[in-house]
Amino acid sequence: MNQIGLFIIRILSFLPLWFLRLFALKIYILLRLFGYRKSVIVKSLNKSFPNKSIQEKRRIIKLFYWHFAHFLIEVIKMFCISKKSIKKRIQFRNKALLQNYFNEGKNVILVLGHYGNWEWGLLAASLVSDHEMVGIYKPLSSSFWNKKIKKIRSKFGATLVSMKESGRHILKQGNKPRIIGIIGDQTPTNNEIDYWTTFLNQETAVFSGTEKLAKKLNCPVVFANINKIKIGYYEVNFEL
Repeated sequence: MNQIGLFIIRILSFLPLWFLRLFALKIYILLRLFGYRKSVIVKSLNKSFPNKSIQEKRRIIKLFYWHFAHFLIEVIKMFCISKKSIKKRIQFRNKALLQNYFNEGKNVILVLGHYGNWEWGLLAASLVSDHEMVGIYKPLSSSFWNKKIKKIRSKFGATLVSMKESGRHILKQGNKPRIIGIIGDQTPTNNEIDYWTTFLNQETAVFSGTEKLAKKLNCPVVFANINKIKIGYYEVNFEL
């Protein structure tokens, strides 16, 4: 079954994005028709935005389904997307900020969130400079898909290291010019929780591994703020 799914995805990935958008429209309709995770979405909206009207929340749900449908086809496109295409669709701002730290011989920890298209963002980060890109990832539960996705994420030269092995791998290589990419809004495991904060009206456990790593390496943490310009195009602003 996994092989069949992979075969279908690979075939679809060769189609141009403008054509894949037709599939995105169908996915959007199905997401709304079956109310994909709607109870979870509604519960989250009620907690996060208690003052918003029902109409506003419905609009947010529609926008989420619309974005998610296109995100899925963009992930499929990753299987065959070229360097030229990803450079065209992901524009970086403030690249000099990273270069200044590279000139000092430092690592740069690049933090992203599950926002915009983080998959394309990490893929494009491999091309933002001539220095090594180390991506820290959380392995998928399926060993089959974990292997395939890992291969796709590293197709432009990134070195992928699991969260469990990341500290040992990075510290072993010491402080040198490179990008260390981390998705920073992941939920820490129970034994990793050492800091809580109020986020969107909810007490939220914060993953503090990034801060600890930055202190050990004495390097800056830069936030990659990914904004969607239009369907299939994003802008990344680097912020301290």
